[in-house]
Amino acid sequence: MTGWHSGWLLLIPTLGFCCGCASLESTSTGQGYGAVAYAASTQDWRLRWQAADPQQARQQVLQDCAAADCQVVLEFGPGQCGTLALGSRGIGIGQGATPDAAESAARAACQQQGSGCRVATAECNR
Repeated sequence: MTGWHSGWLLLIPTLGFCCGCASLESTSTGQGYGAVAYAASTQDWRLRWQAADPQQARQQVLQDCAAADCQVVLEFGPGQCGTLALGSRGIGIGQGATPDAAESAARAACQQQGSGCRVATAECNR
């Protein structure tokens, strides 16, 4: 179950993966840029959305991800949704006009690399 609580979206119960990286924070500015960061060494990831500009989205998502090898793997703009899926052999990233489209794209990309893909709930910019 996911839900809002003081600006934080908790995905631990839904995903059951991601060591120490399951909380996602949205900025309150209502803008239209987002980013996903991922660290292969630890499988840590972060998702930011509704940042004021692309640079802010990149900076915030990298600040949130504590692993040294964390890299931005997806940027998405106004009116777009983004997410990622973790599987047995890597990740898949997804972007689309709706949460379902982004989640389907992430799942499909992940399944091309292996099995056991678990998809994070997509978040959307306005």
